[in-house]
Amino acid sequence: MPDSLLQPGPDETLDSIGTSGVRVLQRRNGYRFTLDAVLLAHFAASESLGHGGTVLELGAGSGVVSFLLVKQFGLGPVDAVELQPAVHARLVRAVALNTCESQVRPVLGDLCRIRELVAGGAYSHVVSNPPFRLADAGVRSPDDERAISKSEVACDAQAVILAARYALAPGGTVSLVYPAARVAEVLGLLGQAKLHPRVLRFVHSRVDAPATRFLVQAVRDKDRGLSVRPPLVVHGSGPGGYSAEVAALMDAPLAEQGD
Repeated sequence: MPDSLLQPGPDETLDSIGTSGVRVLQRRNGYRFTLDAVLLAHFAASESLGHGGTVLELGAGSGVVSFLLVKQFGLGPVDAVELQPAVHARLVRAVALNTCESQVRPVLGDLCRIRELVAGGAYSHVVSNPPFRLADAGVRSPDDERAISKSEVACDAQAVILAARYALAPGGTVSLVYPAARVAEVLGLLGQAKLHPRVLRFVHSRVDAPATRFLVQAVRDKDRGLSVRPPLVVHGSGPGGYSAEVAALMDAPLAEQGD
């Protein structure tokens, strides 16, 4: 790939995240990754049941989760599915930037048509930081990239979960992050798809604040019971104003957790 394509364009930024030198290209005024992506990658890796195998990321965006999984947490290879052509094109460039050509494979396509993109039952793990806002909730962003990335205008939670079910091998796991207010809905959808929740962890901005997010991992076809992990607290007295746990995942400050 020409060196010129590895540099940010006039409307792009080149951003670093994590402790392993991951770099991604993002639109300056488009959708930008948040701390959710970092927490999801760490959660998926730490709860990986001790086995490797190919990973599928649904809605890869700039590729933060995929790159962190392979470079910082030693999982992969990863097939990274992204719907939007312009976002996918930046992901392709970021694969070269991170020298991950043999570890991360960008796939352009719609997760709602997952059967046209990947083989069924081919993956040990599926991860997704999907659109988290219901399509009719709040004001839709006038920017299509932001709207598709944040709101369920192109896919909803059920579509994400059914795509994960199709892609997973028996006994494989799916890891997701969603707003805390949607925990009952998402756990119910997982159960309906016979993806049995095995680990749940709530994310709090501060130790005395209500949960804002939850991380969940479910297993295809095998109900092993649900373990609720201790709360993950984002902000504290660690470097950058983060808790010690979160600060250990990152070298660079990250201003927003998501909304």
